[in-house]
Amino acid sequence: MDATTFAQLLTPAGIVIAGALVTSLVQLLKGALPTLGDRVSGALQAFAISLAIYVLAGIATGASTLDAGLVVFESWLACALAAVGTYSAARHVADSR
Repeated sequence: MDATTFAQLLTPAGIVIAGALVTSLVQLLKGALPTLGDRVSGALQAFAISLAIYVLAGIATGASTLDAGLVVFESWLACALAAVGTYSAARHVADSR
């Protein structure tokens, strides 16, 4: 199994990987630090974690042009929407039980 790189997070498959990573981290944080989960919504956590990952991806890949920055932004936006949407959908299902 190959290691995931920041550059791969800028591809469609990498966005899916990042979305799963962010969703998993939010669930881990909510389980390990319940007081954090009580104070900060999972959607906001997903937003912040995905932003941090994609800022690092921009730095790691040397995104120094506006076009490169746009690729990083679009990738972050897709990841954030997926992660926040996944969290919101899971919460909706849990609340409807």
